[in-house]
Amino acid sequence: MYRYPKLLRGKFIKRYKRFFADVLLEGEVVTAHNPNTGTMKCIVQEGRDVILSVSDNPNRKLKYTLEGFLVDGKWVLTNTILMNSVVKRGILDNEVEELKDCTFLKSEYKFGDGRIDFYGERAGGRFLAEVKNATLFDDEYCMFPDAVTERGRKHIGLLLDAMEQGYTPYMVYVCQIDRPLFRAAHEIDPKYSEALDDACGKGLNVITVMTDFDIGKGEVRLAKGGVFRADR
Repeated sequence: MYRYPKLLRGKFIKRYKRFFADVLLEGEVVTAHNPNTGTMKCIVQEGRDVILSVSDNPNRKLKYTLEGFLVDGKWVLTNTILMNSVVKRGILDNEVEELKDCTFLKSEYKFGDGRIDFYGERAGGRFLAEVKNATLFDDEYCMFPDAVTERGRKHIGLLLDAMEQGYTPYMVYVCQIDRPLFRAAHEIDPKYSEALDDACGKGLNVITVMTDFDIGKGEVRLAKGGVFRADR
């Protein structure tokens, strides 16, 4: 379980220049940092409730960080950077069934010409896991990505390289909305979808989890996500 620091609730006004968001907070318009590089096309809507975290670092240009939106009664956590901390805590607390009983976990593991989010050890051997935050959805599916991602394709390639060196490779998709199914968004990034399907055919493991956020306690747990459906 991951626990947020103090959170404030406001009303979303607008997003601009990708990384900035104006929020109505206690009668005042404040500008918050938006740490999400995607389009957020299913989420960004004027008037929606949002949550902000507050930094006490005097050197930060923006005091507030946009953490999530209330969408159809469910908190969608949009801070992509923070999701690694949520997943790390979830793995160590045995909330991710496929990675239970992990005995060692290291973040930001350098591999090849890049980095993978996690290196871990468990009874079954060594593994590498890359985390992706999935905030795109329709009535049936949660999906990733919501924008073209060359970086995402590179991570798939690195995981395949790792498999050849004896690591067990995992792609962990954090679904931010409760849907029965998960898939790659081929209509947005067909190259990513093709790369993922090809990698799964070669042995890449896909894990889907869903965030369970208690706003009263500021706590996030991981539950089982929707069933992965490949295009192949």
